[in-house]
Amino acid sequence: MTVIKSDFCALEQLEQWLSLSEDEQDAVVRDLEEQLRGEYVHQYTLSYTNQPSLRVPTFRHLPTGLEFNFIVGGQFNMGFSSQEEAALRRLVKGKELCLDSFDFMRPVHLVQVPPFLISRFPLLNNFAQEHLALYSDDFISDFAEKETDIVPASLTRERIEVLLEKFGFHLPSEVQWEYAYRGGTTTLFYWGDEIPSDEVLEQKILLYEFSDSEKCKAAANPFGLVGMSVGEWCEDSYRPDYTKASENELPGVQEPPYVVRGGAAMAWPWQGCDEWIMCMSAIREKSEFDLPLAGRFVKSINLY
Repeated sequence: MTVIKSDFCALEQLEQWLSLSEDEQDAVVRDLEEQLRGEYVHQYTLSYTNQPSLRVPTFRHLPTGLEFNFIVGGQFNMGFSSQEEAALRRLVKGKELCLDSFDFMRPVHLVQVPPFLISRFPLLNNFAQEHLALYSDDFISDFAEKETDIVPASLTRERIEVLLEKFGFHLPSEVQWEYAYRGGTTTLFYWGDEIPSDEVLEQKILLYEFSDSEKCKAAANPFGLVGMSVGEWCEDSYRPDYTKASENELPGVQEPPYVVRGGAAMAWPWQGCDEWIMCMSAIREKSEFDLPLAGRFVKSINLY
């Protein structure tokens, strides 16, 4: 865990961060960079929504060259709310729901999330090839159409844990992942309650080829994260519901099956709601140890 001993109250609560002016936010980011110096360097701070004050600082991790977004802490209601259920029922318009139950996303519970750094992209195929001992013909991505594509690496739990240990990171807890995916929203999807056109889905929501930097910027969610629909490992063991969920971001027992989040791009083009429900902010799945999936690096930040 990276320890910071300065007073950064605005980084603990999203509402307080949003109340700062641009100059005030920039001053906090400069102080934060000073504390992180030697391992991270500030790249830029951008807004990815029509809310100018929701600006997200991006840092480059010097040992790996990877970009990390700093996620300001805050509280949020984790799980599938009654408002989200109503929005889902409007979308299916009286047809049979493709979920037998919503219990695995409930009860909705309030969680306090401390700030953290998370890689802006899922771990990429070229990064995995560089840092894992792989054979030249090893299968490395579900998404590669040609050899030069910049796409998420598809890694077993064992392989991704090799990378985590090598660079001193951890996977996002399920709480951190949902908080980061929602990006401060409370709607069915992070972009609202409607399903966009196929063009918007392919160019933004379900984007999985990351060679075009401008396209990636346009495809980012409110917290500036790209490619969150490719199916990602979380740190937690899968539990059938949130009955025993804690009020913090700490992951549950770490043994298979594990939590998987955000796999809608893996099923594109969709055939029905069984696929697009995987874009819902609260949706969760489980996976065994040896299924290749994407993942992100996370570094917890202790401000005191």
